[in-house]
Amino acid sequence: MSWSTRYALALIPTAITLGGWQLAVWAFGYLGCQGNIKELAPCHAGSFNLLPWLGIGLFWCPLLSFLTVPVSALFLIYVGATHIGSHNGGGK
Repeated sequence: MSWSTRYALALIPTAITLGGWQLAVWAFGYLGCQGNIKELAPCHAGSFNLLPWLGIGLFWCPLLSFLTVPVSALFLIYVGATHIGSHNGGGK
């Protein structure tokens, strides 16, 4: 596996949570989704109801980003250390 692939894989958890959060914020503002807990005013894109995904994006993604950002940082440090170590004669 190439080093650029390893670096990209280390960034995936953060990219998913922060990207999902920003996508939900954009969809909330752009599509005007103002649903409530009983979903009396559903928000549709075509025939697809977006409210459950907006709930995940606006509630869970910011919370999970507090976990995924440090995890991705540790993955990046590990991949970087392994990359440097491989150039110095050790590692893979």
